Amino acid sequence: REACGYLPWHFDFKTGYRWNPKKFYKEIEIPYGKADIKVPWELSRFQHAAVLGQAYWLTGDEKYTEEFVRQVEDWIDRNPHKFGVNWACTMDVAIRAVNWCWGYCFFKNSQAFTDNFLIKFLKSILVHGRHIMANLERSPDGVNSNHYLSDIVGLVYLGVMFPEFKEAKRWREFGVGELVKEMKKQVYPDGVDYEGSVSYHRLVTELFISATLLCLKNGIAFPDWFMKQLEKMIEFVIFYTKPDGSAPQIGDNDDGRLHILSNYGNWNRLDHRYLLSIGASFFDRADFKEASGGFQEEAFWLLGEEGLEKFNELSKQGCPVSSKAFPNGGFYVMRSDNLYMIVDCIPADSKSPSGHKHNSRLSFDLFAYDKSFIVDPGAYIYTADSNMRNLFRSTRYHNTVVVDDQEQNRFFESLLFSISRDSVVKINKWETSEEYDFLDAEHYGYRRLSDPVIHRRQIYFNKREGYWLIKDILIGKGLHKFDLYFHFAPMKVVLDEERSLAVKTMTDGANLAIIPLVTKGVSVEILDGWISYSYGTKERAPVVKYSKKVRGSVCFSNIIFPCKGEIDLETTEQIVRRRLGQVNFQRI
Repeated sequence: REACGYLPWHFDFKTGYRWNPKKFYKEIEIPYGKADIKVPWELSRFQHAAVLGQAYWLTGDEKYTEEFVRQVEDWIDRNPHKFGVNWACTMDVAIRAVNWCWGYCFFKNSQAFTDNFLIKFLKSILVHGRHIMANLERSPDGVNSNHYLSDIVGLVYLGVMFPEFKEAKRWREFGVGELVKEMKKQVYPDGVDYEGSVSYHRLVTELFISATLLCLKNGIAFPDWFMKQLEKMIEFVIFYTKPDGSAPQIGDNDDGRLHILSNYGNWNRLDHRYLLSIGASFFDRADFKEASGGFQEEAFWLLGEEGLEKFNELSKQGCPVSSKAFPNGGFYVMRSDNLYMIVDCIPADSKSPSGHKHNSRLSFDLFAYDKSFIVDPGAYIYTADSNMRNLFRSTRYHNTVVVDDQEQNRFFESLLFSISRDSVVKINKWETSEEYDFLDAEHYGYRRLSDPVIHRRQIYFNKREGYWLIKDILIGKGLHKFDLYFHFAPMKVVLDEERSLAVKTMTDGANLAIIPLVTKGVSVEILDGWISYSYGTKERAPVVKYSKKVRGSVCFSNIIFPCKGEIDLETTEQIVRRRLGQVNFQRI
């Protein structure tokens, strides 16, 4: 306990690894393969402070204030400024400052909030602000990330919440000005965050909206275009949210948040709809309300009773969420009622960071009727295990084609947050109507091979009949091995080799079949894979792999056919082929 402290501020408690609390913060190293530096960082973000504060407000029990005071005092005593792991990352310093602000507001009138503690607390808050300002995570080339955005949000909070500090005005004005600049840099015109990750879009949206609400409540306004972009960011959430309320895991997902104001269990970590609740009240958007699943607790703590009243005054429009393209951000959403697919066509943008992108060009995530079937496996882990880090961001861990066991974008040795920009994506056609959606796209990640290959994927979604046809055309001249992967959520998947190499799921409720239309020379395997629904956790899940080795070009053509009950492959294949005969597929 003496080495640990009241809480293990300097430990990865999962491995027992300890960072030296007397080491200068700029000399702190990431122990690759030995421990996860995010463990002490996450604990020291103090996102649990709001939970203690909420409990205090609801019960009036001083034990919650006493616990907050004890933790903060112990943290300050065991983390002297500029020493130890918890000063090494400015983003985490800023997030801690924000959550200490929340704790301060909850507890400041408590009898347990003594003058001695308040002096100690305010001194540390002042040091936090000065540390952030002196260690901004700005990129020399101007391509900043969520880290820099977190830094400036921390300064906005401190500058607004503690105007008594002589630096407060500078922090506030600098933070607000940079917030406006970063909205223009980090958010594409269609409202999508430029880091190529759905989960980081959630984090960045939360950063922007929390700081914006705080400023507006304190008389600080933003340009109209800024507010419209913020609204677009929340609008993107409507379209990527699946019918069951969960979000896909395209790109990295480390459960990153600014503040956590409600239950954050495993399933809730993939539920981003609280942003829709906030946006519904804030922007008077009935469609946001309809897709939000109700007035979420996060929205209440940010907007209060006034926000709830505005939410309740909005009428439900009864308009289903439609298909939509986000061409700047590179996401194409196909949906009709409870059928859903999102396709990754993220651009190879040299003016955006690559650190949180995966090799998932032309990959997709699919939900049908009552569950997700074909999914992005997530991210699992960062620095603690470089092999697993690279596995989860690899091409073969996405629902796309691997050529000659090569990556779409190259990894760089020892760089776990960088990939090349080889896989430039071109959109040949996007059509959407009440009857069908059609996407024709290609990427050039394999043009660097000695015998270059272009991967072209065409997806036809028949909304009337409820199925997808996917054609993967690999255009090349030399001898190549082609592997097409489909990653399923944890469920039973079986193979019927006598019926055109088709596979089907066997679950309660809805099921899904993959039926190859081109079978000559194709082999199929069902492999054991992994899926991670939250950072640091993983579970087994089946992977279907279709393979073919051939000289020249090749085509994989597959029907993805969901149904509401048990699948009979023979009957299903007959139905599919009959339906295909009724459709003009000249376009593909």
